[in-house]
Amino acid sequence: MGSRISRMNVTEEIYKIVKEDILTHKLPAGEKVNIDQLARTLEVSNIPIREALSRLQSEGYLHMVPFKGMFVNLMSLQQLNEIFEIRLQLEPLAAGKAALTIPDGKLAQLSSALDSIRTNETVRANDGLQMITEMNDSIHGTILEYCDNHSLRTLVNGYIEQTQRYLTFIELNLDVDDREVEWAEHHAILQELIRRNVNGASAAMFEHINQARQRANVHFRNTGG
Repeated sequence: MGSRISRMNVTEEIYKIVKEDILTHKLPAGEKVNIDQLARTLEVSNIPIREALSRLQSEGYLHMVPFKGMFVNLMSLQQLNEIFEIRLQLEPLAAGKAALTIPDGKLAQLSSALDSIRTNETVRANDGLQMITEMNDSIHGTILEYCDNHSLRTLVNGYIEQTQRYLTFIELNLDVDDREVEWAEHHAILQELIRRNVNGASAAMFEHINQARQRANVHFRNTGG
């Protein structure tokens, strides 16, 4: 039993390392994953590496080419829109459920955090991706924490991570007007949560995800995707 637990821990660590490399494009789209090199670098056997890669394949990050090996999935406008299409269905559900369960104190913390993001001049002037990431972590992350549905939380987190892969590829640098819109959309969601308005929170989340999809489409096209 002990060796099995140890191997599970190793597999999990390898999974996190390779996934991070994919999300940050250290392993770029279309790249072959060199299992032997990974084994040497991480000083592990091929078995936990193959287990970790199999998990990443099931999550849509890798694909197997017969007789050639495992490759990082390519990125496409179609896949980007498929991800957003699923988020459009799932995240409004999560927002509506969380509107009844997020503690008042947590909502107050979210309000302060959102105000802080808006007044951070360095982020607002230079880094649209950081601004979006911080808002996603605070608003989306809290909604998923309190949506009272573990399966829903797991699914949405996975699709948010896949979206992040695209945003990192784009190296999103929104202009000031776009950042104000992005902030206003998150603020609108928060206000509906504060009102405990289930339908309002769902509608505000749907509007935000739909607008985020349109912005991502434009930037991905402009990046040459």
